[in-house]
Amino acid sequence: MQLRSLLTYAAPYRGRLALVAALMLASSAVTLAVPWLAGQMLGGIFSEQAQDLGKLVGWLLLALLLITLLKIIVANLSGAVSARMLADLRQRVYDHLQSLPLAFHQAHRQGDTLALMTYEVARLSQFLSSTLISIPPLLLTVLGACVLMLRIDPLLALLVPLLVPAFYLILKIVGRRLRGLAQQLQQAEAGVVGLAEENLEMLPALKSFTREREESQRYRTHIDHAMQLTLKENRIYAAMEPLIGLVAAAAAVLLLFFAGKSVHAGSLSPAELFSFLFYAALLTQPVGTLANLYGQIQTTRGTLARLQSVLREKPETGYSATGKLERAEGEIRVEGLRFAYPGRDTTLHGIDLLIRPGETVALTGPNGAGKSTLIALLLRMYEPGAGRILLDGQDIAGINLKDLRRQIGVVPQRALLFNGSVRANIAYGLPGATDAQIEKAARLAQAWEFIQHLPQGFDTQIGDHGVRLSGGQRQRIALARAFVKDPPILVLDEATSMYDLEGESAFVEACADALHDRTVILITHRPASLALAQRILRMESGVLVETTETNT
Repeated sequence: MQLRSLLTYAAPYRGRLALVAALMLASSAVTLAVPWLAGQMLGGIFSEQAQDLGKLVGWLLLALLLITLLKIIVANLSGAVSARMLADLRQRVYDHLQSLPLAFHQAHRQGDTLALMTYEVARLSQFLSSTLISIPPLLLTVLGACVLMLRIDPLLALLVPLLVPAFYLILKIVGRRLRGLAQQLQQAEAGVVGLAEENLEMLPALKSFTREREESQRYRTHIDHAMQLTLKENRIYAAMEPLIGLVAAAAAVLLLFFAGKSVHAGSLSPAELFSFLFYAALLTQPVGTLANLYGQIQTTRGTLARLQSVLREKPETGYSATGKLERAEGEIRVEGLRFAYPGRDTTLHGIDLLIRPGETVALTGPNGAGKSTLIALLLRMYEPGAGRILLDGQDIAGINLKDLRRQIGVVPQRALLFNGSVRANIAYGLPGATDAQIEKAARLAQAWEFIQHLPQGFDTQIGDHGVRLSGGQRQRIALARAFVKDPPILVLDEATSMYDLEGESAFVEACADALHDRTVILITHRPASLALAQRILRMESGVLVETTETNT
């Protein structure tokens, strides 16, 4: 693990982390006094020199009280830092994921992304705020105990380094296994999260095809796989600390044996013997903890690598563009546009097109012809392989992405609504929209009437993805959301596909006035919608093959 890259995530909290580390070091320093005080007290008891016992007991109790207070303060401070770090790190990852192009999200499993944002980030923040800063105090305890043991009896203390090869061998074997296991476990947990998210979203289809049992079994397979990996990881951790403890206990027995000989020889007093043994016992806990930390470091290495891999991804470049655009006239010119999705054949082959300001055009053609891809390129969801798109004569590659997307209102075939109220979903198109603007947009989208019949009108909660509304109602809310931003360019991507012919005709007729004075692109093959268009453009296999003027 690269310590420098790891510490960059802790840098904003270095002051609070330094305070926590200082208090932990103070606690370790006081802890080092406890074996000496206890040894002196017990030595006094066995040598019948009890005149200083009261003072020793007082100092020992004071030391224990101070250690307890320091631990309470450290737990509260480190908990607060951990919570803040987790919140900030999650926000940083979330913001970065939002800034990445669609191509990134389409190339990565949603479960991996959700896992990274939740427990992977939590694991890293816990490691930084608690585990990492506990290493110096633990090292102080180990080194301090060794130094004090050397002062008591150098020959006995030299037995301690003989344990290092045994510790190293255990850690090396365990570390190698944990490193690979941590990566497998992350992938398994991401699979569990991704499958659960997918099944919940696809619940209507799951139920309609009566696939509950099969999907439950598939989910069980995923969680059993993750469970087996977790159990394997737990077995490694469960074996590591006892093995370290066994080595430490064996060392303590040997130390006791040789220390007893020294006492009999008169080279070691009873007080020194007790202090020495207490220091030897004190070593076992931090050594075991350091061994456990070694395992956590191996696990965190994988988390850090995945996090850095995501954060190294370059965000959409258009936000740094300097070109400004207040309100477009709506002229769209496409010149020699070519595009291919990563790893796929070319989708668009040299498209040339001019859409005049205020014109309504319809894009038709079979599925896969490239119609929606052309709109995605207009919005700069992707970058073209060749050619360019101009808006009012200005290459959109030079227009600030926020300015560009503010000019375009899109109503997709599948209405994308959020869990919240009708009002909030419409206002999503224009943050800070007034009630008057929201109501006007609802009227333009022919949504006003049905909204008035909802239980709480505009304040009715519509559920996840608008599940409490019908398909037509969701589509009208999506259209109102596009209208509220009053875009000079409006794109309707199969926006009437949920209507029957009669319903579509009524909807199109009612919305016709709202389309005036805008550049409108209709992606459709339905007659009622085509009747709105002044030109019909037919695409096939990524090529514009036919243009038909209408009498509209």
